[in-house]
Amino acid sequence: MVNVRKDFVLVLAAVFLLAGCGADRSKESKKIIEKDNGKLVELTVGNTLIIELPGNPTTGYTWEVGSVNVSVLKQAGNTAKFKADTDLTGSPGKVTLRFKAVGPGKTTLKLIYRRPWEKDIAPIKAYQADVVVK
Repeated sequence: MVNVRKDFVLVLAAVFLLAGCGADRSKESKKIIEKDNGKLVELTVGNTLIIELPGNPTTGYTWEVGSVNVSVLKQAGNTAKFKADTDLTGSPGKVTLRFKAVGPGKTTLKLIYRRPWEKDIAPIKAYQADVVVK
């Protein structure tokens, strides 16, 4: 009787362990930063890619999408979020952009840092991530 109970507990534990292996990973996110420029990022459909880059919108410069395959990766929200490094007016800080993995495939996400009204002037910075979505 003790061995049957012990075997039942082991089987039950294995079932719960295996059930956890199939957990929904579509809500997971992956964060990359400035030093990850040019690196490969692997996501699963439904994952969120969070990119945090230095910036200072008080100068007029903003990070925006230069190019991306929107059938693979779409920007989540229309604007980037900014958090200043200090409480001082005009302080630089971190700009956060979010992207949702919407379909399987590969894309190169190119971000540019420029003043939106200066259409004929090259961006002062660029950022790139090669993204594979499974």
